[in-house]
Amino acid sequence: MADRRIAFPERAWEQIEALPESLRRPVQLAIFTLLDEPRPTLADPMDGVPNAYELNLVSDDVTIWYTITLHEGVEVITIQVVRPNL
Repeated sequence: MADRRIAFPERAWEQIEALPESLRRPVQLAIFTLLDEPRPTLADPMDGVPNAYELNLVSDDVTIWYTITLHEGVEVITIQVVRPNL
C-alpha cells in the first residue's frame, strides 16, 4: 500500500458534521476505507476532471465527491463534497 492521507477542507468537514448520525457513521467508514482502496470499483471517475471521483453510497443515500493527488510521494485523498441524495 502506498502512503496515503485524507484531507478535509473545512467545507467538507462541516458537511459531514451536519449529517444526521445515521448517515455520518457510514460516510466516515467509507471515507477511511479509501485509505486502503482509493479507487474502489463503486467510485465513478468524473468526466473531464482528472483524478476526481464520485462515490455514491446507495444504501445510505449519500454521495461523496473526492480527488486524489500526489504530494511528495504521498497520495492525498481530498474530500471535496459530502451530500445526502435528494
